[in-house]
Order: sequence, then C-alpha cells, then structure tokens
Amino acid sequence: MVIATGAIRWRLLDVPLDRDEGEYAYMGHWLREGILPYASAYSMKLPGIYAVYAGLLKLFGETSSGIRLGLALVTSASTVCVFILGRRLLGPWPGVAAAATFATLTLSPAFLGLAANAEHFAVLPGLVGIIVLLSAARAGSIDAGSMSAGSVVSWLAAGILFGLAILIKQHAVCFLLFAVVFLGVSRALRALAFVVAGALVPVAAVAVWFASAGAFARLWFWTVSYALAYASIRSPADGLAVLPDVLGVMLPPCMASLALAAVGAVFTVWDRDLRPVARVLVPLTLVSLLSTSIGFYFRQQYFLLLIPALSLLTGVAVDELSHRLERRLGRLGVWAAAAVIVLALTHTVWAQRAILFRFGPAAIARAVYGGNPFPESVAVGRYLRERTAAGDRVVVMGSEPEIYFYANRPAGTRYIYMYPLFEPQPYAGAMQDELIRDVEAAAPRFVVYVNVPTSWLVSAAAPRRVLDWFDTYRDAHLEQVGLVDMLTPTLTMVYWDGQALGRTPRSNLWLAVYRRRD
Repeated sequence: MVIATGAIRWRLLDVPLDRDEGEYAYMGHWLREGILPYASAYSMKLPGIYAVYAGLLKLFGETSSGIRLGLALVTSASTVCVFILGRRLLGPWPGVAAAATFATLTLSPAFLGLAANAEHFAVLPGLVGIIVLLSAARAGSIDAGSMSAGSVVSWLAAGILFGLAILIKQHAVCFLLFAVVFLGVSRALRALAFVVAGALVPVAAVAVWFASAGAFARLWFWTVSYALAYASIRSPADGLAVLPDVLGVMLPPCMASLALAAVGAVFTVWDRDLRPVARVLVPLTLVSLLSTSIGFYFRQQYFLLLIPALSLLTGVAVDELSHRLERRLGRLGVWAAAAVIVLALTHTVWAQRAILFRFGPAAIARAVYGGNPFPESVAVGRYLRERTAAGDRVVVMGSEPEIYFYANRPAGTRYIYMYPLFEPQPYAGAMQDELIRDVEAAAPRFVVYVNVPTSWLVSAAAPRRVLDWFDTYRDAHLEQVGLVDMLTPTLTMVYWDGQALGRTPRSNLWLAVYRRRD
C-alpha cells in the first residue's frame, strides 16, 4: 500500500497549492531566510508547521512538487507506524489491514488528503509518541513503584513527540490527551508527569526562542489571544448546522471503509477478550473525535487526525471477522475476511477514481476546491515573478498566500489572509487599520485583487473600511495590467498587459492584477 499510494501521489505532485499550503510554504521560505513566523506574516498556527515546510523546501526545492514529495514520504512513514501499532495490538495481518486503511483514507480527497496539510505532519510524531508510550507501558514501568532511567527517558521521549505534534497543529493535542487518559486510568501518575513534562519541552523551547528574539508578544497574540477569539466565533449550534454538509462530502466515497471501522468499534467495546485493545483504542478514538470539533468548524482536513484510530478499528474488525468466519468456514473464512477489507478499500479508491487517476492538476484543484482560484494563482504568481525584482513587494487583497510563494516576492503586509479582518471578533477593526498603514508604507509594485467570496468571507458584523479605502487607493495609484476571468469551472480567460487595460470581467469570479503608476 505504501508503494501504491506513493505512486498515486507521484502522479499528483503538480496539483496547485491550496491557501493553507501557500501560507506554510511562504512562511517556511522566510524562516529559511532567518525571519521568524509572525514577522513575515500573521497566522494563528503554531510555528512547528513552518519549520516542517522550511525543511521540505530545503530538501526537495521550493516548488509545489517538492512539497508534495515530502508529504508522500511523511504519510508513508505514518503508514508504517500504523502497521506497527496494529501488529502490537492485534497481530501482523490486522496491522496490515489497519495500515492499508490508513494509507487509503489519508490519500482521499474527501479528507483533503492530497494537500500537504499540517494534520498529516502532526500525525507522524503523534503516532511515534504512542508507540514509545505503549512500549514503555509494556516494559512494566507503568506500574512500577520506582522507575529506571530508561523508562524515564521513554516517558519523556513520548511527551516530547506529543509536544512536537502540538507545535505542528494545535488540534494534535489529542495525542497528549490520549496519554493523559491512558495513564490516568492506569493510575500511572509518575509516568504521566514525565509525559506532560516532556510535552512542555518543545513548547518551552519555542517560547524561549521567540522571547530571545523579542517576538514573544506577537507569538502570544496570534497563537493564543487571537486564536481564542477565533475559536469562540462559532457556537456549538453553528457547528452542528454545518456538520451534515461536511459529512455529506466525506462519507459517501469512504462509506465502506468507515462501516468496517464502526464494526471494529462495536467489537472493541463489547468483546471482553479485547479489553487490552479497548484500553488503547477507546480513548484514542474519543480524543481524536474531540480534536475534529475544536472551534466547531469541522473542516475536512481536521478528520485526518481521526484516521489512525479508525484504521486501527478496521484492523479489529478484520481480525474478529477472520476468527469468527474461520470457525465456521475454515480457511475459506480467513480469505472471506480479507476480501471484505480489499473490497472496502477498493470502493473508496473507485469512488474517487477520476481525481486519483484521470484528472490533470488544474481539474483536480477545481474538483476538490470548487471555485477557489488555486489553479489561477499559479499564472498570477508567475506573472509577478517575471516582472519584479527580488526586493519588490507585492500585495494580495484576498486570502491567497500561495500567490506570494509562486511569485517568490515579499508581501507588502503581514496580513496574507483577509479573513481575520472581516470576522466578528474584537481585533478586526485594528487589523484593518494596520493593513492600510502597511500597504501605504510599502507602496507595492503590484497589487492583486481577488474577487472570489471564499477568499474574503466577510461577516455582516465586521467593519468594511478597508474595502472603501482600497477603491480610493486603486483609483489614485494603480492601473490594471492583468485580468483572470473565471468564466466556468473549466474555462478561465487570462489577459495581461495591453490586453488587460480597461477590460472588465464577464464573470463574478475574477482576479485583477494592478501595477503602481507612480
């Protein structure tokens, strides 16, 4: 499965970056240049993902294909970790079933699995941390009155890995919560103390790093103060209202695989012989479910954190079905159980075959992300790169940080997303004022305006003065030199330079590129 999914990912290396990938790549690039996150751009994500991307860009080149190659290697490593966990809990063949399920589901467009989202990279240290934790527990130190130096190192190492996962994606706190529940139920409080202490090590190291650079206040504001304000925007009722739409996208292509996981959950809870397995999988499943609901946004990629638990539950289902059918049908029953998992995973792949095997890069981006201008951003970024020098600043009025990455040019503002400026949160007005000051001070050579609703998500309760300001600023300082008119899902017309002067868009979805006149 590692080879098969790797081959599919190889075919998809050139799919255009989405906006999250663009953010990580842009900030990872500047981190490589020695500029800390939140100094190059603002985001509520913790800095671990930018360090990951800086490493990917260093190893595989500053291209979308290099990023996707790194993703393929990381998901392959995570697949191996799921196999190790499945083998340890259930045996080799259930481990294979769990790993195959993990490889298939994490590839699925239903979970935005083709994109190099932070969740993919957080899962790997989380899984390794669980392996280390369970190894320490199996060694007997979990119940020991005194601990050896080796066991202390194991507990600390598990905690450090959980801390790294959190630094990559806040939602990956589920792995640390698993350790808290697993060790807490076992009353292994000393072991738990070492795990928690280990988790604090990378977090404290980052805090010291930013404090020594005089940037801790900015780190705290964006990853704590603003992040809490963002998480409080949606009520539970708001989240539950959108959940059916999210499930409506994710469930149909993966229904057979998820049904097997549900069967495995039933076996895990009700079969007394599976109590040791339940001690691991029940808390892991529950905390992973909890992680998908943080802030009540229920975004598709959040569910990538649930896939390890679902995959292991699938391993339980296959193992139990195999044993039960073998008692009735002999060796034929074992093959029947194997056929069940093969058919389930085949259904998942077949349901998404057009994206996985047939569509080209731009068509895949359109099929997965709808009217978001990710294919168009490639052309816009190339245009900016070819017509600017290395030090020239550009500004994107919209939430398309991938354009900055493609252009390989610094932004004239640290607001690479417009979303915070138009959310119903207390900092929105001050953020709009700061963006206006940034752009006026930077006097960017080029400005891109993205007329796509999903690039703004303007709340009715948010101030709108930056929109009025931009109309005035554009008329006073800018001339149109590019128009990208998204006429239909399969037809985009692109006009540059003389062809773009005075041209108006024919569609409601378009990007305009402006050059400074003075």
